[in-house]
Amino acid sequence: MPIQLLDDATIGKIAAGEVVERPASVVKELVENALDAGARRLRVELEQGGKALIRVSDDGAGMRPAELPLALARHATSKLRAFSDLDRLACYGFRGEALASIAAVSVLEIVSRAADHDHAARLRAHFGRVEPAGAVPAAPGTTITVRDLFANVPARAAFLRADVTEAGYAQRAVAACALAHPEVRVELLSDGKPVFRTDGSGRLANAAVGVLGAEVAARLIPIAGESEDQGVRVGGLIGLPSLTRGNRQQLILLVNRRWIEHKSLAFALEQAYHTLIMVGRYPVAVINLELPPDRVDVNVHPTKREVRFREERLVFATLQRAARAALMAHTPVQSVPSVVVSPLSAAGVQRRLTLADPERAGRPAPRTPARAAPAPAAASSAAPPLRVLGQVGGTYIIAEGPNGLYLIDQHAAHERVLLEELLTRLARQTPEAQRLLEPLVVELNPGQLAVFEGLRAELTHLGFELEGFGGSALAIRAVPAIMRRREPRETLLAILDEAAQGGDGLSRVEALAMTTACHSAIRAGQTLSLAEMRELVLQLEGCTAPRACAHGRPTMLHLSQTELERQFERR
Repeated sequence: MPIQLLDDATIGKIAAGEVVERPASVVKELVENALDAGARRLRVELEQGGKALIRVSDDGAGMRPAELPLALARHATSKLRAFSDLDRLACYGFRGEALASIAAVSVLEIVSRAADHDHAARLRAHFGRVEPAGAVPAAPGTTITVRDLFANVPARAAFLRADVTEAGYAQRAVAACALAHPEVRVELLSDGKPVFRTDGSGRLANAAVGVLGAEVAARLIPIAGESEDQGVRVGGLIGLPSLTRGNRQQLILLVNRRWIEHKSLAFALEQAYHTLIMVGRYPVAVINLELPPDRVDVNVHPTKREVRFREERLVFATLQRAARAALMAHTPVQSVPSVVVSPLSAAGVQRRLTLADPERAGRPAPRTPARAAPAPAAASSAAPPLRVLGQVGGTYIIAEGPNGLYLIDQHAAHERVLLEELLTRLARQTPEAQRLLEPLVVELNPGQLAVFEGLRAELTHLGFELEGFGGSALAIRAVPAIMRRREPRETLLAILDEAAQGGDGLSRVEALAMTTACHSAIRAGQTLSLAEMRELVLQLEGCTAPRACAHGRPTMLHLSQTELERQFERR
């Protein structure tokens, strides 16, 4: 086949495939254009998840009639004059291809009026064919309507998901822009029904109420930090460890207020929650990173959803430090859900828990009116001073604190104590080992032997003294001192088995430390003396992160004095 130029229609469809993946892509481009135009009010309407209709209306600068045809010309833009402008880019759209690409795969209409004109102009395009512009009455600003998306590209339309799914993608795009610009009043409607609205007050906490709901916003805490050279600043809101989700859909990352997807950045934030939330759960957060434009490259993908940092390690470290500091300053003890006690009957006392999380109860969360978010109460990350009262089921320690009753999971608490002891000694390069009176021999299977060979240095660093004993056998001569309560052979095998699965730590040695602490801790069902319980609680009070075990499970639950009085009808 000879080389030849493609026709304009084919070029347009191919370009649209790079920029317009789904309705949410169109929504994002149009909303960002409105923000670049200085909009203070923004209304987004969807029908059938955006497949049938997308309409974005704003009160921004608008366009003059002569500019409208250029708006649909490929690589025409008001935001860039030379390539060097990319080094100081302070706007969203700059490629000049979004509107042209959208027009190639939809029926598009633009109605726009500049503030210095007494009338608006309207321009229509029918799957790439542009009609002459005409004058119409309209308020200053721009309204862009997109209908029948991908109707001329059936193969692309066939890959779209159900309406509700596509609407969800679009909602997330609008939500991210609303949270990036709390000074803009943003309203989103889907099939004629309101989804959310922000008040445009300029307060991120208020925008979070509008987008995420008052219940979620009340459990968000501020985050702030900057790098030593002040080149990177971190701001926004992050959720308390009690506020988690099963996916990353409510983890919003912004760079210079641009919504991005960045796996490494998300991982950096998630690691700040390390040992504070359960494995497989993800935080809720709205993070904005501010960098000088020349230290971040936003021109790496047609959709502008990916960026590159000149100093990635610095950005990640700054985010992690800020997040961890905020969490340590605000993490409270997890409270026991309200307990409703029915009258005594022949069947005994029956209890039921009123679930605080509507998702767990299998019901949709109720929408709350948009109002200012109540500031979460600041609580020290330290454990309160506790007076031990007794033990329940050989598993939970009962203690009295400054404001009510505390139930402490003895295994989780001891695991946290042992982990911090191990990590402290590792940081000081002073591992404490317990030599055995006689070596113990343990047989390893091929997989365990391979793991041991790969982790020999780390195991020695923890305090193990292991040497070959012929074939696949090892002689255990010393173990970390924290293992004195455990059978060394079984514990070593468990450590190697878990290490083979990757572990959960920030490094291989920390993953081993977590596993060693878990398998060395007091077990559930183990009866403790009052002195042992007091010693354990005292050690927990001295931990830097006493609220959760190494794997993120809570170490203690709190039943407040107020709740006790309410249950006994003293209030």
